Amino acid sequence: MKNYFFLLSIKEIFNRLFNVFNYGMKEYIFNSKFIDLIKDDKFIQLVKGSKNPDHLLENLIFQNPENSSDIKYAFEFIMVAKNDQKTLNSNDSNIILKNIEKRLQINKQKGKTVHYLLWLKIASVIFMIIALGSLLFYYQISKDPLKQFAEEDQGKGDQGLIILSDGSEHILSNNDSKIDYNVSHGEVIIKKRENEEEKFPNSATSNHAVLNQVVVPYGQRQRVVLSDGTTVKLNAGSKMAFPSVFSGKNREVYLKGEGFFEVYKDASHPFIVKTDFVDVKVLGTTFNISAYEDESIASAVLVEGSVNVSQKNKIIGSQSFVLSPGQGCFYSVNDKKSDIRNVDIDFYTSWKDGIYQFKDMPLPELVRKVKKYYNVPVQIEGEELSDTKISGKLVISGNIDEVMQYIAKTVEGNFEQNKNGIYIIKN
Repeated sequence: MKNYFFLLSIKEIFNRLFNVFNYGMKEYIFNSKFIDLIKDDKFIQLVKGSKNPDHLLENLIFQNPENSSDIKYAFEFIMVAKNDQKTLNSNDSNIILKNIEKRLQINKQKGKTVHYLLWLKIASVIFMIIALGSLLFYYQISKDPLKQFAEEDQGKGDQGLIILSDGSEHILSNNDSKIDYNVSHGEVIIKKRENEEEKFPNSATSNHAVLNQVVVPYGQRQRVVLSDGTTVKLNAGSKMAFPSVFSGKNREVYLKGEGFFEVYKDASHPFIVKTDFVDVKVLGTTFNISAYEDESIASAVLVEGSVNVSQKNKIIGSQSFVLSPGQGCFYSVNDKKSDIRNVDIDFYTSWKDGIYQFKDMPLPELVRKVKKYYNVPVQIEGEELSDTKISGKLVISGNIDEVMQYIAKTVEGNFEQNKNGIYIIKN
């Protein structure tokens, strides 16, 4: 879609609020036509139901040139609301209301007369700014080129892939193969074994950002060496989009799933891992980040060095944290809050070596990890088993039947696979 994106700068917001105070709301941040459009059900349905948004917007502006700005902004507002249904956090709205009430009380004590209706209008303007800002903030995130590239191709299910920016796709037939680059020749090199490798040229033109993507299916892990020397190990069910060569002031990649990063140190070019929930910024360090879209917790665990973890998806009240080695940041997707605590890093990083380590882990949680890794349905029969907690190590690089047998023996039970292919653990 064409970039009809509109976002008020902080300076503009304060300038227009100043006008509101001085002219008693004679000047609005958006005029009545914009407000009418975003309330008009027919206009909303027209925009949402369009199969060719660009063409529709051009026609609307052509038919109503005198209202072109309002149509653009209303059109974009509705498209953002359609694509991202995020709402203002209730805590944030309460803070805004309390600040307004506090200001009213202060003015009252000073003997100033403030027209209540004026303040009510100002409050609604503030909420409009926040609501618009929130939607446009999420829209800005969704426009990230790394994220867009990662979502263009969802892969082919059970096949590992390296997808190049020229559109070519190459199957990663080996588990834990090494993906490297010959930067001078623009080649991607897949090292399968000690003396076996494949080379794939990327024919994308040099005047466009050359992005690549690795898609790791369930049951596999892959290792990627980026152009700066950073090594990334990707867990099952993950994907990562990244440039073939870093340029600009930051080194940025986009991750869905889980990755273990050993970042090459470059103090003048921070390395940033972007996810849908948190961003992790480092100069050079080792850490693990997990951000699966189907899980309620995203985490970043620091092995060595220092990282800055910043929350996303909040227009105000977002927080950032600096972690020390042995600490983890655990972000709740539902509550949009982070918990920082000391952890045993092996429990969060041993997967890269084909092992899950756990201590006093509820059996359903371990089964969830197994289901995710092998992409197979597993059920637990009986409340007693569901309440069981287990400790130990589980080798995940082997056959699923071996894994199920190990789990069943640990809980003094057995397992079977029914005719529908579902594994069942029971007493």
